[in-house]
Amino acid sequence: MGLSNEMKNLSEEILDSFKGRVKDNADLVASVGNKLHQFRSEQQQTAKKIQANAAELKDDLAVAEKDRLKKYNQLIGSIQSDIKSIEKDVKSSKSSTKGLMQDFSKARKIMSSDLDKFFSEENKSRAENEQSRMSDYQLYIEKLSEEVSSIFNYTNEMLEKFASEHKEMSAELSEELSKNKKERFEHTHALIKSIQSRLAEISSENVDAARKLKNNLNHGETERLKEYNALFDRISSEITEMSKSTATLLDNFSKDRSKGAEHWKEMQDKIAAIRSNKQEASPKKAEKVVEKDEIKAAVVVKKELPVIEEKPQLLPVEKPKVSEESTLEDKILIYINNHPQGVKVSDMEEPLHETRMKIGFAAKCLLDAAKVSKVENLYYPITKSYH
Repeated sequence: MGLSNEMKNLSEEILDSFKGRVKDNADLVASVGNKLHQFRSEQQQTAKKIQANAAELKDDLAVAEKDRLKKYNQLIGSIQSDIKSIEKDVKSSKSSTKGLMQDFSKARKIMSSDLDKFFSEENKSRAENEQSRMSDYQLYIEKLSEEVSSIFNYTNEMLEKFASEHKEMSAELSEELSKNKKERFEHTHALIKSIQSRLAEISSENVDAARKLKNNLNHGETERLKEYNALFDRISSEITEMSKSTATLLDNFSKDRSKGAEHWKEMQDKIAAIRSNKQEASPKKAEKVVEKDEIKAAVVVKKELPVIEEKPQLLPVEKPKVSEESTLEDKILIYINNHPQGVKVSDMEEPLHETRMKIGFAAKCLLDAAKVSKVENLYYPITKSYH
């Protein structure tokens, strides 16, 4: 009796528990159906909101793109007008410089012709003076020789006349004649010496005059060269200032362009984040329960979204943290080591905030130092393998 009562009680308990489980299962099925119905309605509302936001975003992007293209065309037009004005200024500077050179060449030719004429006239007058001096000298020598010959003739006559009568005076007379002869010789020698000294003085005066004339010409040429060099220095400084202003304008344009690229990249990142959040929010189990009409609506919404091309990111690597004292080569080395899949020079331009030329030069230095490796146009870490 005790065993049958126990079995009866056990069977009743089992039945009660089974009924309770059946009731709980029914409640669970009902709550799950309610939840699925609620999730279905929320998903429809979300699809409608996404469709409206996509259309609004598409319109905003079209308007912003038109504004950016308009501003870009205006900026390019202003740069081209500035470049044309600079070219006009350079052409005018070249033409003025060419005119100055031609004027200088003409003045130099005129001066050269004047100097040639002056020197020819001076040489001609000097030759005429030399001829007149030589003719006077020859006349003087002829007169002197005539006087000497007449003296000798007179002495011979006197010797012949008084030879017989004055034999006693022959010794005294011969001494006197020799003395007179010596004095005349000394006088003639002194006269010739004075003539030669005067000729040397005239020659030295001519040399001094030519030297002074040459110094005056050289001084004038030096002054003209100084003025010419000052003019060319001023022209070169103006051209240098024009080049600096052009380089500054192009640098500002490059900075504005990099800022616009940063804003565009930021917008792409936000859109990608919205898409990634949307994909994470959709559970896999709910896709099996959604009806066919809702799946078609979601597909239509996805097709209407604007297609934005993005560069594939193989690994979500954080931006390298480097100190301000680090050099550009250290920043590039850290960035390449954090990207084992390989990076291009253009990919490092925005994260490192440097120009492509500087990054390419620093990467080439790292490649020469065997700190990184390169395959085609991708840089890889030297310690990791790449495919």
